[in-house]
Amino acid sequence: MSHLPHHDHLDISKLSSVFRDTTNSYKFYWFLSILDDLRDNGQNLIPQKDIALRMLANVWYPLDFFKLSFGAQDGFKKVAQFISTKITVDNRPNSPELFEQIKKKFSEDELSQLSQEVKKLYRWVPFRFIRPFVENETKGLPDAQVNMAIIKTCNQLFEREPHRIMYRFADDAIELNSMWVEYLQKHQGILRSFIFWHLVKFMQKNNPNVIGLSEKLHKPVTRNLTLANRFWRGYLSENQNVSCIYSGQYITLQNLSLDHFLPWSYVVHDQLWNIIPTTNTVNSGKSNGLPSYEMYFESYLQVQYDVVQFYLNKGNKKILEDYNYIFSENIDKMSLDVFRNVLTKHIIPQLQSAQNLGFSYPNIYDKTTNKWKMK
Repeated sequence: MSHLPHHDHLDISKLSSVFRDTTNSYKFYWFLSILDDLRDNGQNLIPQKDIALRMLANVWYPLDFFKLSFGAQDGFKKVAQFISTKITVDNRPNSPELFEQIKKKFSEDELSQLSQEVKKLYRWVPFRFIRPFVENETKGLPDAQVNMAIIKTCNQLFEREPHRIMYRFADDAIELNSMWVEYLQKHQGILRSFIFWHLVKFMQKNNPNVIGLSEKLHKPVTRNLTLANRFWRGYLSENQNVSCIYSGQYITLQNLSLDHFLPWSYVVHDQLWNIIPTTNTVNSGKSNGLPSYEMYFESYLQVQYDVVQFYLNKGNKKILEDYNYIFSENIDKMSLDVFRNVLTKHIIPQLQSAQNLGFSYPNIYDKTTNKWKMK
């Protein structure tokens, strides 16, 4: 995705080079937030306050929800984490965009403070992003003079050479050129792919061991647990004494809830080997914490082994295809000890990796208070 759609009049080669020599995430989210504002409002004049808040909303998911790293030079993480200390983000599929949630739940003073904090981080970005468009006019200038030269050049050429200048600076806002607005609106999908293609390359350098990286740059998608529901309901319908590995409560078809032993926000998949039955109350409080390995692994192992044996005895090996992801041996002849050995070798490194990313550990369910807590 290094090539953008051609335009007969606009200098698209300059837009294609905006992520050249990128050392942090700011330019990616600056451009993405401009596209977001155009999509939602369609106006040429975009306040930098709104761009800043949109940038914050966009980085919250990779940084705070999925615990990714933008590298040592990036300052977004603390600001993103601040959001979680003030509001509970609604991540349901049909929930409002996080930008709207922030604007609704923070006061005007808080919004101004937030935008100022973000603008301190990206203060050079509005100029560095547009610099390829005015490269000739700024070539050889000392760093201290570049920003003012960019402002002056963009203002001078905005109407005279609109094909060259995407935006100019208007007080505490940017004004997009109408010719560019048409192009950006028409090619929103391709331009977003262009941003995320470059962003994934940037993220891979800072998150070399993270699984499902490309899925962790956005709001969580709608998950399909149809197979997992059928899987566990089939098992529970013929096994009446199954209890929750965390609380010890008996699980019925009425109170059944499906838990990702390793949090979904870490694994970003719904494979059956990582899903176990629990109750609604227990699951709703677990959030994205990592359960204590010492307290819960053996119980997790046992219920997983039992359900596999149940379906093997039923002759339904097809429903167990997810287990091929981690079990290379013939699963229908596997003893509990071998099953334990394979799961141990798979789960322990992922638990450690998740902890390194910042997922809380170890989490324990307190049966006296019916709440989760850190040990």
